[in-house]
Amino acid sequence: MGAVEHDGRTIAFHDTGAPNDGRVPIVLVHGTGGTAEAHFRTVYPMLAARHRVIALDLVVSDDDELDHLIAQVVAVIESRSPGAPVHLVGYSLGSVVVAALAGRRADLVETLTLLAGWVATDKQQRLRYDVWEALRASGGRALQEFQTLMAFGSRFLRSRSDRDLEQLITSRAFRDGIDAEMRINRTVDISADIARITAPTLVVGCAGDQMVPITHAYMLLGGIENARFVEIDSGHAVTVERPAQVFMLIDNFVKNPDEHAAGETIPQLTI
Repeated sequence: MGAVEHDGRTIAFHDTGAPNDGRVPIVLVHGTGGTAEAHFRTVYPMLAARHRVIALDLVVSDDDELDHLIAQVVAVIESRSPGAPVHLVGYSLGSVVVAALAGRRADLVETLTLLAGWVATDKQQRLRYDVWEALRASGGRALQEFQTLMAFGSRFLRSRSDRDLEQLITSRAFRDGIDAEMRINRTVDISADIARITAPTLVVGCAGDQMVPITHAYMLLGGIENARFVEIDSGHAVTVERPAQVFMLIDNFVKNPDEHAAGETIPQLTI
């Protein structure tokens, strides 16, 4: 573990690389309200068995915009992989951040993987944000229940025991910065950025995603020239529901990004 100082903030990171590790690192960027540990707890060690992996914790303040989050990821990349591009992987809001970054700084990106990301916030998402904010203001357990319902696919929730489901609900915490991240979510529009992406890109859509419906993945596929697509049978919390599939997709893609042509749909993996 270490930290990078940027714009008066301390950005913590995890890096499996030893000194003089020449491998191209995979950089993981978490989503709204998350951390590297919360969103990549299982995926990180699986990837680390075969690759150098870096994951960072974004630091978000009340007046931040998307540009501030992009700048933090750039600062970590330039510190930990100076002069060399990386394999960028983003989840949810992290996908928005890394997609915008890839459109602006092609020199930093070897490949790009977008998990449950989107191009521009739509009315359905804004309605969910309205409900989230009302529950946030009221306090109590209702917001934990709502977020659990929205995050996970119905099949996953039905398969949990009552004890497991209760643990999912009560363990859901809301870290500092989540209100600012939700405000950023409301105004996302990276259409101009994704049009400039040149790196080989893998777009991962989740069939049961209620937070970022799979239509948004199709929009990413259509807007990025060198993108290919895969669908996973999961809710939004794909790194929790299907970590082995996420690992296999990233591992295969970074090792051979041209195995599937741009515009192609990759057959679903079954575990």
